[in-house]
Amino acid sequence: ATCPAHVSIQGFIALMQQEKYAEALKLFKQEHPFPGACGRVCHHPCEAVCTRGDADQPLAIQYLHRFLADLDFEQQSPWIPEIAEKREEKVAIIGSGPAGLTAAYYLAQKGYGVTVYEKLPVKGGMMAVGIPEYRLPKAELEKEIAVIEALGVEIKTGVAFGTDITLDSLKKEGFASVFMATGLHGSRSLGVQGEDLKGVLAGTTFLRDAAMGKAEKLTGKTIVIGGGNVAVDVALTARRLGSDDVTMVCLEKREEMPAWDYEIEEALEEKVNIVNSKGPLRFYGNDAGQVTEVSFQECTSVFDENGRFNPRYDDCQLITHEADTVIVAIGQMGETEFAKDQGIALTPPGGYEADSVTLQTPIEWVFAGGDAFYGPKSVVDAVASGKTAAESIHRFINGLDLAEGREKSWDFEKPEIDNVPQIQRITPEKLPVEQREGNFKEVTRAPAKELIDREAARCLSCGICSECYQCVDACLAGAVDHTMATRTVSLDVGAVILAPGFKAFDPSALAHLNYTGNSNVVTSLEFERILSASGPFQGYLVRPSDLREPQKIAWLQCVGSRDENPFSHGYCSSVCCMIAAKQTVIAKEHSPRPLDTAVFFMDMRTHGKEFERYYQRAEQEKGVRFIRSRVHTVETDADQNPVLKYVTEEGGLETETFDMVVLSVGLETTEQTRELAENLGIDVNAHGFARTSDLSPVATSRSGIFVCGVFQGPKDIPQSVMEASAAAAGAAADLAPARGSLTRTRELPPEQDFSGQLPRVGVFVCNCGINIGGVADVPAVREFARTLPHVVHVEDNLFTCSQDTQDKMKAVIAEHGINRVVVASCSPRTHEPLFQETIREAGLNKYLFEMANIRDQNTWVHMNNPDQATAKAKDLVAMAVAKANCARPLYQIPLD
Repeated sequence: ATCPAHVSIQGFIALMQQEKYAEALKLFKQEHPFPGACGRVCHHPCEAVCTRGDADQPLAIQYLHRFLADLDFEQQSPWIPEIAEKREEKVAIIGSGPAGLTAAYYLAQKGYGVTVYEKLPVKGGMMAVGIPEYRLPKAELEKEIAVIEALGVEIKTGVAFGTDITLDSLKKEGFASVFMATGLHGSRSLGVQGEDLKGVLAGTTFLRDAAMGKAEKLTGKTIVIGGGNVAVDVALTARRLGSDDVTMVCLEKREEMPAWDYEIEEALEEKVNIVNSKGPLRFYGNDAGQVTEVSFQECTSVFDENGRFNPRYDDCQLITHEADTVIVAIGQMGETEFAKDQGIALTPPGGYEADSVTLQTPIEWVFAGGDAFYGPKSVVDAVASGKTAAESIHRFINGLDLAEGREKSWDFEKPEIDNVPQIQRITPEKLPVEQREGNFKEVTRAPAKELIDREAARCLSCGICSECYQCVDACLAGAVDHTMATRTVSLDVGAVILAPGFKAFDPSALAHLNYTGNSNVVTSLEFERILSASGPFQGYLVRPSDLREPQKIAWLQCVGSRDENPFSHGYCSSVCCMIAAKQTVIAKEHSPRPLDTAVFFMDMRTHGKEFERYYQRAEQEKGVRFIRSRVHTVETDADQNPVLKYVTEEGGLETETFDMVVLSVGLETTEQTRELAENLGIDVNAHGFARTSDLSPVATSRSGIFVCGVFQGPKDIPQSVMEASAAAAGAAADLAPARGSLTRTRELPPEQDFSGQLPRVGVFVCNCGINIGGVADVPAVREFARTLPHVVHVEDNLFTCSQDTQDKMKAVIAEHGINRVVVASCSPRTHEPLFQETIREAGLNKYLFEMANIRDQNTWVHMNNPDQATAKAKDLVAMAVAKANCARPLYQIPLD
């Protein structure tokens, strides 16, 4: 939140903790194109609010992203952002400093043609000529600029705005917009007598000449006037150019100096003298016009009572310093002599006049930003300004509102921290002082990888979400959008149906079950994910701690339900018994070896069609042990095995060791659901479920508002579906007078006529997770289908019924000219209408479709005979293809 460029700090550090360095760099460079440069010169405001600093010392964040940049450039091909489709519009940027180059970086990614014009003969603006090379080596800066050029950005040096190019000439060349990012290359003068003497130099000019190899060697005594970062850079540059006696003189007291502490410490290390609370009164020179000394007066205060710069002096306290060279570094200013001729408006202080949010100037196609707009700041502030300008220019070119949604709140809350072990922050090694004299070698050396990894591990991960955005990259549907914000929508409705669902009970507070202390103790929902083909282990039954296949699993019932103790609920959650029974059976089916499963329960509640029979089959046919008991504790042995202590039905205390324990957790309402009920004005019962009556179980206490599913009370899927139908019927009854008034006709493509054409059959074989693929050899079935008559395309999918596969199926039909479709999957009872709808949307008659039920009628009943199940699947597919070859379009007759 405090990074001006809004880099996801915790996000890239979270990725570094997993040694995902390439992903971490990409995340950083999505928001900031100079991780290497800022890794060396940033004032890192992010560290000032780092939660780790409340425990000991803040993270060394700038060294972490410097490491990422250095590591990236060690590769043969550094990371280059993706570029959108090339656009015709061109953008001109005046100035190649951090603001200008950042704007170019983001505009190029959007596909615009970008040309950067730089007055100096070198690229990089003040990063190249204002920051000494001992802090930011030219080679490192050039690498990051080269990445921007690789995006197609053209940087033209030695081109002066106002003379070589003008707004009119740029307009004639077809540029759609201009961004003025000219920086502050001028130095403010003192306005005191003698400032025009030889040997009195301007700070920014001195640094620029030094960077470009034009500065003369210094001898004798050098006085640097100023107390900011530029003054420190000037002083240390003077030392490197030969001056063995450098003194900084500034108005401020030591604690008031605007230079950053670490820079002042470096100056003192290199034997720079610092004289505080003195202001220059006059320069003195010899007959040749060469400065020889400077007179200073005591500065009694720098700022007035309102905090404004208004220095006061005591001219009775004077001191004089001898000087062979004096360098004035009291501030920077823009060089904007061209502004008047170009019609560019300036503010009274001399900066560009532009909107503070959009950076648009009074000339609508011209934008301005960086130091030349808001005054001297830092590289990262300039980066933020360049990003803002790029977004505004993009909106301007596309005719969008420049201001909409731009003013964002970046507030954050720091969490409370307790009992955090103290870990020392890394301190990078520096070039010894004696090795710095007479050269511009980089002073701060890059920390070694092991130190970087240790520093990243110090992160407390204090945010709710680290914002590493890996979920965005992983979601193929593009459904994850971190920029989405809460919005209020008003709808005119005649009825409301509430189906907000539930949340599973969190057993963390039940210390005796050891849920938080042993990773092999999981909830029933977590175990469901373990069994799922799309889960963390792709459907393979392994335990979390060591990924070993379990041989014994226990289920503990009524966790959070039927329990009047604190943190739990007195009601029955209705579904837990059958979930456990089902999971024990499926676990046995997933396990490649005999699996011992045991359910510890008070009593089994099997209300529902065939539920009691299923329970009996699990016990009698599958060998599941159902143990009536009361669980005392779950402990852990040396091998991370859960050790269960329980009281038997006879009252004896038993101990048994398992590989895993599954907690059958209950269902409860959420805080958000209870707030929803309050906002809608409906009553809830003591447990937070909607209050209804026995005779009207889906009608709430407020007319026109209906409820279904678990919000009405804990229940299973069949009962939820039944209630949904009832709620829909109730709402429809209320809306009867308006029935038919808002209907819409669904537009479908015309059906293709395949008359006289041979069949072209597409076969789609489903793995159904592992429900089919875990028994039958799906690839063998697929290859067999290729040999069948008139089959032109065959593929297998993890889940053929998924929306992604449906969309893919439509594309495949068009690509291969398919006029018959066969799906080999599970039950046609639920899926045949779905697939018929899909092929109709692809332009086929919906009756040119056949299904082969290779799950219900095959792998489910022949799970113990995979070879026979595979052979039967081939037969079923062959029959379905034969039927499809004979299929003809059919048409339903409407009945009036």
